[in-house]
Amino acid sequence: MVLIIPTYPVSFFRLFWKMGGWVVMIFGVLLLVFTLISHFNLKTAKRFENEGLSAIALVTDKKKTVNRNADGKRTTTYYLTLDFTSQTGRDISVRRSVGSRKYDSVQVGNEMALYYLASDPETTEVTQGSHRKGSRITQIIALIAGLGCLAAIWIIGGSTVSAVRARRFGPREEAYVQEIKRTGVKINNKPRYRLVWRDSKGHEGQGLLHKASDLENLQPNDVIHIYQGAKRSWWVGDVGERAEFTQ
Repeated sequence: MVLIIPTYPVSFFRLFWKMGGWVVMIFGVLLLVFTLISHFNLKTAKRFENEGLSAIALVTDKKKTVNRNADGKRTTTYYLTLDFTSQTGRDISVRRSVGSRKYDSVQVGNEMALYYLASDPETTEVTQGSHRKGSRITQIIALIAGLGCLAAIWIIGGSTVSAVRARRFGPREEAYVQEIKRTGVKINNKPRYRLVWRDSKGHEGQGLLHKASDLENLQPNDVIHIYQGAKRSWWVGDVGERAEFTQ
């Protein structure tokens, strides 16, 4: 049985997305978010350096919350409620998240040092310099996200260019379906599959990720068409037909 899929050439950007281009967007969003967080932390850190004041705060309450994510992993967040009086005599109560060590080291009724802004006493630091430290940490995360974004563009973009070149200039050949392989990837909690084939020279090839319904009409030993590229072959059902075969 020869399976012919009369599809038109798939656009570069659609191929890029199908090959995982959405990863670039995720890294890009992370880069933007952590860059902004770093900027605001650094801005606040400079304010503390210019107008930061110290106070002795009274621990009036301590609580912890436990959240469970979709994988069942638990995350515990620790909070202290701190009361203090500012330099101007204003009574202030703030609730701040702290590390587990700090949380365990104090009890309700204990006193502890706290730092606040003279112009905005409700902006505080439980540990002096925490905003500057937070800025450095988020800068590093932003840098990693930026490098990840560039790497994803390079790798996925290179694969996309390879697929487009193969469709335009590579030999169009027949290949035989070997299997529909289930992968470990899930999207919206539904597994994704890859078409696996073997060409006339015995070389194995694999397609892009698909839903099960996209490949349900394919069976082992069915004949499909592929385009041979410089390093690998590409299934017509993924990259689309060369324009001359759609007329």
